[in-house]
Amino acid sequence: MTAARFSTFELLLLQSRDQADSAALLLLAWVLTQQGPVGEAERAQLVSLTGAFRHGHALEPLLEIAASQDLGAIQLAAEVLQKELHGDTARAFLRLAVTLAAEHGEPTLANHHVLRFLADLLGVSPPEFAELYASQVGRALREPGDPSRQDYWQRREQRARDRRRETAGEEKRQQYTQEQADKRDRAETESPRATRTEARRQAREERAEAKRQRQQEKEQAKARQQAERDAEKRRQQARREAEKQRQRAEREQARRRREDERAQRRGGHREQRRDDESAHRAHERPAAPDPRIRSALTVLGLEPGASRGEIRKAYRRLAQAHHPDRFHQEGEAIVASASRRFQRIRRAYDFLMKVS
Repeated sequence: MTAARFSTFELLLLQSRDQADSAALLLLAWVLTQQGPVGEAERAQLVSLTGAFRHGHALEPLLEIAASQDLGAIQLAAEVLQKELHGDTARAFLRLAVTLAAEHGEPTLANHHVLRFLADLLGVSPPEFAELYASQVGRALREPGDPSRQDYWQRREQRARDRRRETAGEEKRQQYTQEQADKRDRAETESPRATRTEARRQAREERAEAKRQRQQEKEQAKARQQAERDAEKRRQQARREAEKQRQRAEREQARRRREDERAQRRGGHREQRRDDESAHRAHERPAAPDPRIRSALTVLGLEPGASRGEIRKAYRRLAQAHHPDRFHQEGEAIVASASRRFQRIRRAYDFLMKVS
């Protein structure tokens, strides 16, 4: 009767030798299931990475919870992990998550969002997480595709068409080769020697033509791949330039603040001015809030004056409710709409955390 009050994961936590390790194991299983079906190789990899964990229970129940997208259990694990992991231990956990997500190439769209959620949960800023990802994987963290943009689906459709075209071309070549072989067999059986010689000559020419066609198709495929790589390099360069400009702006703002502080110290009247300004503000009417801040607060469902803790709590609640993964079975249009909502929530959160 008592067990019926608790979920499967709550019972595992109660029985665990180390609740933080159990919570970390569930979130790593969540990352693993976002890569696709979990086979023996994937399970062995997870066991190898978490061999030092002290949870003391089986792995299968956690894999089942992660595969079923039990958000209640995932939220509980996130709360336990946020309470227990800080500093180096939090970064060590993020490295394990990155290893699972990027083991076989670029993380899936779902894991892009999961990794960013885990970094934010543990207080690791986006630039710091990007540096951690690059040091762990050996390549830069790319921005995930945006299902709400038309070019995302156009690129997917183009790759699918290219694969179908290559498959169809290979089938036609095989069929053509078989037909020519049949013709040669019939020619050698039924025709005189001169005819067989001519047939062999034609067969050589046909093989040479087929080889030229295959070479041309390979060159075209290589040119398409090179064009995609060049486009990706241009996008990465643009992102790097934008990041450099942002860092320069931040350094300039810091320099100006230091100059202002030095000027105030030289004046020797900083305390007096602070008292005067406090007395003046006491008689002034409150200034109207910035409309951008008011708009961002409205997106998160908050009132003016909300604290950073309230902003973070509202963001996590809305991010879980509107995460695109919750709607992956309801069609591409619903996923695209959820992605737009999720991005709107993320932008409002980033802006409020920057200005608060």
